[in-house]
Amino acid sequence: MSEVKKMKKNKPMIWILMIVLGVGVSVLCLPQATNAQNDKDKKERKQERENDDKDKDEKLSSKDKKKAKITLEEARAIALKRVAGTVVEEELEKEKGRLQYAFDIRDNSGKIWDVEIDAITGEVLRAAEDDEDDDTDQSSLNKAKNSVYRAANTVRHVTVKTIGKLF
Repeated sequence: MSEVKKMKKNKPMIWILMIVLGVGVSVLCLPQATNAQNDKDKKERKQERENDDKDKDEKLSSKDKKKAKITLEEARAIALKRVAGTVVEEELEKEKGRLQYAFDIRDNSGKIWDVEIDAITGEVLRAAEDDEDDDTDQSSLNKAKNSVYRAANTVRHVTVKTIGKLF
């Protein structure tokens, strides 16, 4: 008779254990699904940025090129004074009706900077960290992954503890 009472007493604990195990397995599978979705979102954002850039940049005519008062070399020197590093990419472009030189510069820490120089005045129009690096997206993703793994470890710990009490 005591065996039957033990079984009835342990039945709710077994159900709880099954639920905890189910949640644990779900939590462990979640990062993979999140990663796949994030990759898809990243590709879509990159495509949108490329389309945005195409919309902003205007065709550069030979007349426009002749309007440039400073040379590419002079503009490069101005850009490198603003952000020390190595020029990764450079171009003369017309954006929003303005003729400008655009530079991507990798600084000593490895970050990429967008630097834009007015092709007529030599004025620095923009010097900002490149938003196409997706570093913030990566750090957010890493934080989310760490949270999920901490939750999974908590579930595992509770499951082990529950099993220890049952047996």
